[in-house]
Amino acid sequence: MSPSLNKLQESSPRLLLAGGDLANEHAANQTGSAYSSYARELLSELATQLGMHCPPALWSARGEGKPTHPGLHSGWYANITHKKGRVVVGLADRCFGIDLEYAAARRTARLDALIDQLPEPWVKQRIREADSRVSAFYQSWTLYESLFKHASHTPNPAENLFAMRLHTLAERRLDCAVWQGDQWTLAIVSEGRLSPHPDPATLFSGLQPTSVFILD
Repeated sequence: MSPSLNKLQESSPRLLLAGGDLANEHAANQTGSAYSSYARELLSELATQLGMHCPPALWSARGEGKPTHPGLHSGWYANITHKKGRVVVGLADRCFGIDLEYAAARRTARLDALIDQLPEPWVKQRIREADSRVSAFYQSWTLYESLFKHASHTPNPAENLFAMRLHTLAERRLDCAVWQGDQWTLAIVSEGRLSPHPDPATLFSGLQPTSVFILD
């Protein structure tokens, strides 16, 4: 085991993050493969920080579910999220899920229809009663997505996003945190509290930690 990995494992559980804007880092067209390539480069850079050798080309292919790599040490988990040219990746020593969303005008214009898609009536009601329905909706949506990605690392992965239930956050004692700002929302769900490094608020200008309305 490398000294850097050993040092991290001796500390409290942590989530290492990396992110960037695809348009700035890769001027080529922003296709799905471009997102995938950039995300895997970022994951490999994080793995190197932990003393793991994970060449970008050996990450599992796009479309094959959770990211895996033969060089990733046992007990470590990887996740990728991207939206509108922005990519965030993470490595952690426990199961977690992460999701990034952007509140595009064309989507918020049909917010009522989007709220109606959610699987839990009490969540829909809480969103409709919120001071900012847009903010509350994207908090909920990113938490559903993060729960889905978290489940992909467990023995019981979910069939689809709408099989998830936000009430399980408390029932399973899962930790969750949300950052919002400038139309962006980032959510993380994990088994036990993780300390994201760096703080997501430093990854992108405008993101700030916010109270999770569903837990209020």
